[in-house]
Amino acid sequence: MSRNEEQFEVARNFLAGGVSASTRVNRAIGRPMYFDRAAGCRLWDLDGREYLDLCTSHGAALLGHAPPQVFEAVQRALSRGAPCSYENETHAQLAQELCEAIPCCERVRFTGSGSEATMHCLRLARAFTGRTKLLKFEGNFHGYHDQVMFALSAPPEGPGPVTHPTVTPASTGMVPALAEQLVVVPFNRTDLLEQAFQQHGGELAAAICEPIYYNAGCVLPDPAFIAALRRLTTEHGALLVFDEVLCAFRMGPGGAQEYLGVTPDLCTVGKAVGGGFPLSAFGGRHDIMRRLMPEGDCQHSGTYNGHVVPVAAGLAAVRAYRQPGFYDHINALAGALYTGLAGLFAKHGLVARVQGLGARFGIYFGIEQEVRDWRDTLQHDRAKMLQFVAAAIQEGVYFHDYGGAACHHGFCAAMTQADVNEALARLDRALGTLAGDA
Repeated sequence: MSRNEEQFEVARNFLAGGVSASTRVNRAIGRPMYFDRAAGCRLWDLDGREYLDLCTSHGAALLGHAPPQVFEAVQRALSRGAPCSYENETHAQLAQELCEAIPCCERVRFTGSGSEATMHCLRLARAFTGRTKLLKFEGNFHGYHDQVMFALSAPPEGPGPVTHPTVTPASTGMVPALAEQLVVVPFNRTDLLEQAFQQHGGELAAAICEPIYYNAGCVLPDPAFIAALRRLTTEHGALLVFDEVLCAFRMGPGGAQEYLGVTPDLCTVGKAVGGGFPLSAFGGRHDIMRRLMPEGDCQHSGTYNGHVVPVAAGLAAVRAYRQPGFYDHINALAGALYTGLAGLFAKHGLVARVQGLGARFGIYFGIEQEVRDWRDTLQHDRAKMLQFVAAAIQEGVYFHDYGGAACHHGFCAAMTQADVNEALARLDRALGTLAGDA
């Protein structure tokens, strides 16, 4: 038994399920991976085996592991005592960087997790509009709080007709009546979006979406669809909320809204914003954000909100993303990695589609045509994907399969072209095993 396997047995005696979070179990190997250390684009497990990291902390480690500028900022904060639950100058400095970089942000607030960011953002939208219903898109993921944990996966009887998707809770223990406050529409269906606003527009506080739908791998919105979403929310007095917890900074310093040329009323950012430390934020128009206490009547607070250590890390990270040439490097690596992966699948006679934008991508086994929405991902060959991830891990490339219909993967800015070449060589061997090559 390896040290990784031994540690899982120990952990199961004290941690529920042996993990600190449900999705830490890698479905391809049936247990979590235990990493002893990390640097740049590489990880080392408890047995000392090295891996090239194509999970990157589910997107949080965009700069790579232990980036020097982030660690120096954290050490400075720690050396000053890192007082908790107080304000200091780094809060306004990071807020200014975010407001300068992200088109919709005139004011921001800090939270810990992405789930907190979407929860507070939607409460604010309800406070501002005086309405209660939310429009969300089928399959889009907005965190682990009850008001948005619906329509994330297909029930055994199927997802329902495309005109009336099944609004199924994603967990037990949720109040079924919360589904009555949701209007669910398939992603990239402008016609059905129009119908939803015709029927419910006057009741909607907000429409929330992943503008780049990375939680299904990587699905881009049709220009007509995202333009209609902006137009319809404005016409019906609802707020448009872009959940950029995952897509912020992935393809540019202004995130998806800068890339798409569509400015929402509110947005959330997370994962990469903290440079690998636990930090998220939400922000938007000043007239909306001023409804937050102490200026207004909508509550948002928390002892650990804007803890000085992750804020210091976030300030260093966001400044790095805004440096000239940062995304030239990201885009060059993306082109080489995604083209190389597609070539390897073709070489080994495996039907698999690679879709990526910036530093995040999806792989869809058994699919050749473009994946345009969550329902398309239901055709993905999950069994083949699990075999691929297991084979990749054996060859020293770490992918994490957390159990979705399709998972997102990524690389970090610490990678070089040589690292990409090495990853592709290792994956060539893994695919040879998977395809049964002689």
